[in-house]
Amino acid sequence: SRGGSVERPGPSVHMRQEGHRRTWGLLAGVSALAVALRSTAFVNWTAAKGHLRLAVDASSASGHPSVSGQDLILRRLGRTALMAEGSSASALPGAGKKLLVLGGNGYVGREVSRLAVKRGYSVTSLSRRGENPEPDDEFLSQVRWVQGDATDFETVKQLTSENDAAVHAVGLLFDANSGLANLNLIVSGSKSTPGETSTYDNISRKTAFNLIEAVKQKMRMPFSEPVPVLFVSAAEAGWLEVPFGKEVDAVAPGWLKEYLVAKRAVEEKIQSTPDVIRPVIFRPSLIWSWEKLDVLPLIPVFNLANTVGVPFVDKTVTVSTLSKSIIAALEDKDVSGVQRFMQMEQLETQVE
Repeated sequence: SRGGSVERPGPSVHMRQEGHRRTWGLLAGVSALAVALRSTAFVNWTAAKGHLRLAVDASSASGHPSVSGQDLILRRLGRTALMAEGSSASALPGAGKKLLVLGGNGYVGREVSRLAVKRGYSVTSLSRRGENPEPDDEFLSQVRWVQGDATDFETVKQLTSENDAAVHAVGLLFDANSGLANLNLIVSGSKSTPGETSTYDNISRKTAFNLIEAVKQKMRMPFSEPVPVLFVSAAEAGWLEVPFGKEVDAVAPGWLKEYLVAKRAVEEKIQSTPDVIRPVIFRPSLIWSWEKLDVLPLIPVFNLANTVGVPFVDKTVTVSTLSKSIIAALEDKDVSGVQRFMQMEQLETQVE
């Protein structure tokens, strides 16, 4: 103002403000679309036994070992074979350890379960169906598939008490209140459809809160290390932490806001007791594989946006990268807190 008068913004200022508002709205719409399209060694004992019998029989014919000597040698070979098998199994990173995967038959959960079994873990999956999504898979067939409701605290508490660590891979993109629930048949890796109670608050927040509380109530030895709890969040949950993210978050569609409210609540809760829980939070943007055709057209768009420096668009990750990074973080006691795509790609290299 000058001389006591107040200058009113001219039409050009209003036009620029309107242009900015529309730009943020467009960016939020694009981001919302992004979210939417989102061994054990084996010893052939029978063959070895047959070859050994031929050798012993030939030796016996020349007046050397008797039948009892043959049996003694066979028994020793058997012990050697068992020791070799046991040694190979115990050398695996997860040997003797038990892992609970909430949502183990989902798109991410099954990959985590498969990889965990390969690395020697005893894996239990809790899901609504309780079914192996790939019955012919040699590794998934070793998972204990439990049918149950993760929104029921007692169910989660019982399974948590039986395991050493947990992965929360439960989630849905469009909940019962979004008005877009039927789209889950297209974008969901497990082709799940939400029921009336399948809200973001129930499926994302409540199930994770149940897990966190169950871990806190679990019997632990004095001075024992915190229990690893790994949570699959979303890149958009970190919008408030990056340039222009708050503006995009403010104009996001209602269903996306509710989705992020649940994710952020879990992120805050899981980090509240570091003496009991070692929290690892994964924030993937689009998760993809060559078999998941619904998101493939958007992969280069998002990767290009991230490459040119759009701060609120993260590079996409494959489901293989995400699952390997989860297992790597499970096994690396120094890993905790938020893991974006950069950290996931680094963690992935620790798992063969």
